[in-house]
Amino acid sequence: MEYPIWFNGSWKKASEVHVSVKDVGFLRGYGIFDFFRIMDGKPVFLSDHLDRFMRSADLMGLKYSYSKEELAACIHELAALSTDACLGVKMVLTGGESSNGFEPAETSNLWILPGVFQFADPIKGMRLISQVYVREMAEIKSLNYAFAIRNWAQVKASGADDLIYYTMEHGVSESSRSNLFYVKDGVIHTPNVHILEGITRKHVIDLASEMYQVNIGPCSLADFLQADEVFTTGSTKRVVPILAIDGKEIGNGARGPVTKQLYDLLVESEGK
Repeated sequence: MEYPIWFNGSWKKASEVHVSVKDVGFLRGYGIFDFFRIMDGKPVFLSDHLDRFMRSADLMGLKYSYSKEELAACIHELAALSTDACLGVKMVLTGGESSNGFEPAETSNLWILPGVFQFADPIKGMRLISQVYVREMAEIKSLNYAFAIRNWAQVKASGADDLIYYTMEHGVSESSRSNLFYVKDGVIHTPNVHILEGITRKHVIDLASEMYQVNIGPCSLADFLQADEVFTTGSTKRVVPILAIDGKEIGNGARGPVTKQLYDLLVESEGK
């Protein structure tokens, strides 16, 4: 079915919703978003996503008039309409229609955009190439993904699937749209600097901490290259193995046992 789009207070047909050429999100990228899933009519980790959405808005200085409860009610309305096993839902908040092409408006614009969604293959895995980069305002889920998009042709030309960001000073931070972990000698490690703290990352850390030692702190690119397993987490991926970085095979080049176990545990937790 064609799902409606929420725009500034009501659900509308997709054909009736547009973005103004004066919107400062369109003109300057001044806006934030969040993405989550509705599985079999049930929003997954909705409270966490709404908390992050509102925190990003506050950190960005975006004005909004919706409470967490009101936003949750909108999402549950959508969930009740769902006829597909999995919907991806993107919430976008921009600075509204600018009077001079730069300054935000007094009223922000809010869209909620649903669409049928499919996960990345949890077994096939991904390959990354490294880039020296620190994402601006990494703690905010902003609309700015220009660096990754600018380098996307290089990613594809190299036969990779995404980037791994790092600096010599701080080590690895994240991938362009997901968080990163590595496993070495039965210990799980994940970076803590210059990252967006993902909702899936949070739940994976909680699940993993019940069975493994989990170290949250600086991680070098060499740590990842020498790991027994590397995996990435995100709402679009759950837990996906990283099979190679810069052409170097990780472990035995296949999904490892820790990655598989955490994937299975995460899927189980989503239904609770």
